[in-house]
Amino acid sequence: MNDGSEFSQARSAWTEFTKTNQILPDIPHNIANSWKRCRGRFGPDKSILPTRLSDDHLLAFQVASFDIMSVARPVMEDIYQFIEGSGVVVLFINSAATILDYCGDDEVIESINQFGLTRGTLISEAEIGTNAFGLALIDRFPSSVVGAEHYLQRFHKLAESAAPVFDLSGRPLGVIGVITPVEKHHHHTLGLVVAGARAIEGQIQTEHLLGEQNSRLAELNAVLSANSQAILVWNAERVLMHMNPAAAELLGVSQDALLGRHIREFVSYPEFIRQAIEEKVPLTDVELNIEVNGRSITCVISMRYVFAENNLQWIIINAREGKDVHRLVQSQVGAQASFTLTDLIGESSQMRRVRRFVKTAAPAEASIFIRGESGTGKNPVANAIHNESNRKDEPFLIYPCSSVPSEILVHEMLGFDEGVSEKMPGGRPSKFELAQGGTMYFQDVEALPLEAQGVLLNIIDLGIVQRLGSKRPIEVDVRIIAATSADIEGLITQGNFRADLFYRLNSLEIRLPALRERKADLPLLLDRIIRRLSKQMNRQLQYKPELVDVFGRYSWPGNLRELEAVISRAAAQAGFSGWISPDHLPEYVRFPKRYSNMSGETNQIKTIREIERENILNAAKLCNGNASEMARHLGIGRTTLWRKLKKSNIQLQDFKNPN
Repeated sequence: MNDGSEFSQARSAWTEFTKTNQILPDIPHNIANSWKRCRGRFGPDKSILPTRLSDDHLLAFQVASFDIMSVARPVMEDIYQFIEGSGVVVLFINSAATILDYCGDDEVIESINQFGLTRGTLISEAEIGTNAFGLALIDRFPSSVVGAEHYLQRFHKLAESAAPVFDLSGRPLGVIGVITPVEKHHHHTLGLVVAGARAIEGQIQTEHLLGEQNSRLAELNAVLSANSQAILVWNAERVLMHMNPAAAELLGVSQDALLGRHIREFVSYPEFIRQAIEEKVPLTDVELNIEVNGRSITCVISMRYVFAENNLQWIIINAREGKDVHRLVQSQVGAQASFTLTDLIGESSQMRRVRRFVKTAAPAEASIFIRGESGTGKNPVANAIHNESNRKDEPFLIYPCSSVPSEILVHEMLGFDEGVSEKMPGGRPSKFELAQGGTMYFQDVEALPLEAQGVLLNIIDLGIVQRLGSKRPIEVDVRIIAATSADIEGLITQGNFRADLFYRLNSLEIRLPALRERKADLPLLLDRIIRRLSKQMNRQLQYKPELVDVFGRYSWPGNLRELEAVISRAAAQAGFSGWISPDHLPEYVRFPKRYSNMSGETNQIKTIREIERENILNAAKLCNGNASEMARHLGIGRTTLWRKLKKSNIQLQDFKNPN
């Protein structure tokens, strides 16, 4: 319990300071420093009502702090259970000094509520003067403030003990502490909250390490499973410990049938393989015949070894079937377009016009220019044009102009002959050669530098490619489709895009409508996406009719990409019932007017840095985290964008479409 003499000393020291501005020697330095800071803000006898956040802002803080609160709440309850009935309230505040949660004796909760201390209240030193929670955030050290140690006389009836909670990098996550009437304060309370803070930090570290370990293991398994090449791992005793699905398919057996078995039990291989294993000699792309359960398989293998303290631990074999090697070489020529005319969903007049254009333009040989906002479906239209054309059985090669560094872009387009590159002495074919006879689709064509624009123009005009370092012209027969979401005419005026190239690309032009311009197609699009997600998630998904009304009120700045992302996230929240309702949608979709007006409801002037960060966030949302598109829309370079992203702590993967 509180020592009356100590309280009296603190009272005398407080009186002396408020009258003469003198600090008595018995007052702790952190308390004295806090008094000095508070003296310039308000008078000691001022009766203030602490600032409290609105319910919406409090909810946003609680959601943002969900991870830390899920760890802190059990610790708070443990502390309260230990001292229940002794007149205490256990609180947790975030790093902005906002009370997020508390538990404790009802009469004490009612008492502190009378001081204005409740969920959503700001209890920083700047708000309520000297207090243990504010000091813990300022000094980053456990603190106690008892009775008259509070600068404001109004809080002399209270006592607090608080300790900061840090993440693994030392950044403060919040403060856990105890408030009690001053007469019930105990010196051991501070040790209790310090132990609670350390318990929270320990749990955070444990969950982080466990999550990181599980993430790495999941990543490794995902990489191995996704690998199209067969991967087998034996231990030093030649017992099979892992094989991916591609290996099971290659060997023609199930994974469960072979795991844990010795290599000699199911496979026969040439003698030189046994010798290589005995002598620990690595192999690279060696062709051989093996027998599995009496079946002969021709394959190409590579073999590596993993050692620990010079002792063999693992033998890793990478294998490909002979015909797959040939298929891999063929795939370098170009990919097949995956979308057809039936994938251009919509019965609005705008989409009927798009489909008519595809059917009319596909048989022609002229270049095609596709315009449209980001996410309007330029890629599917380009795919559909190729698949409706006479070139549908030939390669469809996509060239992402904004994703290739400008310094190697011309090398990528033209290729190079033997001897030009030390890394590839045999040379490298041009992209146009790889697309021979088919279609080459230039995404974000406005991102091509002027030098590359000249290369493309010459190839269109002359129908030949001359590799770098070569004097030999190579005839190419490739149809060009280009797409952009930029103002090409503006770029031409600025001298950033060649007018003659634009005229050659623009032989046939189609403008794709934004989703807000064809909201009549929303039910069809919604049905299509729901059917696809039902197959992917292996369960029947359905949606409430009012979902269409909600979608119709939203402007969809991210167009089809945003629509798919919103529905995918809602489907993940739908639960076992499979029914998607407006409650599963983000609030900015459900209440677009509220969010569009939020900036107008405040009288505060935003700093340039805040405005810049909001602009970057909006660009990240509209461009689905595509850095090149963001840089173009913001009118800055990619390097400048990355620097601003790091400064504003914005992670682009949070905005990328999961599908």
